[in-house]
Amino acid sequence: MTSPKFALRLIPAAALALLLAPPLLSDTLTLPAVTSLPVGAAASPFFSDVRVFNTSYTASVTVTAVYRCFLGTCPATAPQINFTLAPRESRAFDDMISSAFNAPVSAGAVELTSSGDLVRVTSRLYSPAAGGGTNGMFVPGLKNSDSHPVTVLTGLSNGLFRTNIGVFNREDSQVNATIKLYNGTTLLGTQSLTLGPRSGTQVNRIFDAVGQAGVTTTNAFAVVAADNPNADLFTYAAVIDNATADSSFVSGVEDVAAPTGPAPSAETINVTLTNYSFSPGSNSPVQVTAGVETTLFFEASQGSHGFSGVSELGIMGNNNITAGTDDDGYGGGQLPRTYRTVPFTPPLSARGRTFDFFCTVHVPQNMRGTIHVN
Repeated sequence: MTSPKFALRLIPAAALALLLAPPLLSDTLTLPAVTSLPVGAAASPFFSDVRVFNTSYTASVTVTAVYRCFLGTCPATAPQINFTLAPRESRAFDDMISSAFNAPVSAGAVELTSSGDLVRVTSRLYSPAAGGGTNGMFVPGLKNSDSHPVTVLTGLSNGLFRTNIGVFNREDSQVNATIKLYNGTTLLGTQSLTLGPRSGTQVNRIFDAVGQAGVTTTNAFAVVAADNPNADLFTYAAVIDNATADSSFVSGVEDVAAPTGPAPSAETINVTLTNYSFSPGSNSPVQVTAGVETTLFFEASQGSHGFSGVSELGIMGNNNITAGTDDDGYGGGQLPRTYRTVPFTPPLSARGRTFDFFCTVHVPQNMRGTIHVN
């Protein structure tokens, strides 16, 4: 039998153990893509159903959910809710953005914070299908360790599919980021982003956005890099079947930053003009790099042409680019071959943008081209 004296000694020891126990650290899970776009919204109807689960068999857990809206009709301040999950309870939030946050016709991310590591979060983003049922994709709750300064998104598709890319900045300060889209080892183009604190964006039809709508592939990838190596970003892609609207969610995984090296050397790009076509330019954009000295060398292999120039890039036009002939066909004698050399440096502010140009000799809509700045 334990003596009263010994019991008195146990009580302070137990209390001391409780006092010295480390506090439970808070844990945040992020749903990077949530929405509530009812019928009548600009886009097709889309909704997010969310499930929050407490894995503990003995302890309740309190959760704070904050909606970080960045698309559509966003509330003036970030709305939040608090709720407590009993042991082994799963809480359902159907159409969470509207039902829990009263923010329909908007999209963004949701951060769910709790003490310890007991909570699990899953969701489904879906749209009603014609004839009944729904089409949608699973969107997981991501840990902070799933965000990185540089991530890669693989298995991207275009042609029979379309691909949207989303980025969410979980930092408390603004972050600039760049999306580089590749097909194999070929850089298709880049897209520059400015992300506010605890905010994000989604670039729909990323192939179109970088001027590569005509590319057909099922094996493209994108690298998303923050300009700050200490800034962590969540990234994702939605790959959608154009025929069935079936969707797949691709979560960005950590990638290695591109090696640094000397500044890119100046480049010369040959542009060949034939009747009604610039090559490159008409079927695929002329690809240039912001900040790199570039020379466009225009040469006609057929007929006489002109070049409208691109004022936003500081490129002047010219109305005399000809293949040259022994006889102009009108008794005027020989036409000399003429070229056009255009030196310029694409400004950094133009990165991610696509610019139109056209032939000034033909009807403009009959012979057009584009320049994309990476």
